[in-house]
Amino acid sequence: MTGAAGFLGSHTVDRLLADGHEVIGIDNCITGRRQFLERACASPRFQFILGDLFDYTTVSEVCPGVDAVFHLAAHSNLRDGAEFPRRDLDQNVIVTWNVLEAMRRHGVGTLVYASTASLYGATTLVPTPEIARLPDQTTLLCASKLAAEAFITAYAHTYGLRALLLRPATIVGERQSQGHLFHFCRQLHHHPGHLDVPGHPALRRGYLDVVDCVDAMLLALSHATAPVEIFNVGALSHHSLADAIAWTTSELQLDPVIHYHPPPAIAGSAVPTLHLDCSKLTNLGWRPQTSPETAVRRAVRYLTANPWLLAAGC
Repeated sequence: MTGAAGFLGSHTVDRLLADGHEVIGIDNCITGRRQFLERACASPRFQFILGDLFDYTTVSEVCPGVDAVFHLAAHSNLRDGAEFPRRDLDQNVIVTWNVLEAMRRHGVGTLVYASTASLYGATTLVPTPEIARLPDQTTLLCASKLAAEAFITAYAHTYGLRALLLRPATIVGERQSQGHLFHFCRQLHHHPGHLDVPGHPALRRGYLDVVDCVDAMLLALSHATAPVEIFNVGALSHHSLADAIAWTTSELQLDPVIHYHPPPAIAGSAVPTLHLDCSKLTNLGWRPQTSPETAVRRAVRYLTANPWLLAAGC
């Protein structure tokens, strides 16, 4: 598994170990945290490798004998990518090619890839199904994710790989260290009386607990039959940014002055509504076990109990 020490990665590691699998995790721990793998490292069925996926040898050396690769590592900082345009290419496209080529050479047959629902852009088709037409990508991050999906699809059809492409949206929960919810909590940790919000209160998002996301991923994997399958992964309802802030401040027992303002002028950074049609998953029997409000509050409680994450500002 790539990105094993990250938010989604560490929860996926825990679930796979709980299900009896052996897991090898790779992470460079730039945004991932070794602390997230404390439970996993106590298991004899888990091996952790601190390594750089941009180095093909690092990826290739762990592939022999592996049944499936969960490729969850990515560069996901929109603003950072705009400032350093090569970063998305290197970390999302070249790294994905390294994973694919290592799989091909060592006969690994299955890939699970975490893409992003941001590929749908400011679509007017809401809720948005997997078959929606993808618009021209306006961010380097989304362009790199789409390029990675294309490489995966081409490798699947050319070399007989089986690929599952996941397009998650607004995943929250314990161990979260990025995203707007994290940044709200970090602000309030340092300045409890004031919250600066780059966005309109009416912006709407689904909020899905990370454990429900892992459940969806593994259910989709167990049912996917085509060489390439795409699954949206998101909450079944969507809520305003103002709702998420209200849940956050309520959980923190704070009443800050909230200042909304236009977000930074980064193309594609302010999609009014991001709400996915997840009927492909629900038709398989998947249902989130945690409500959006509970998911947000759980994430806030975790960050409150782990202020080192907020101080680090990762």
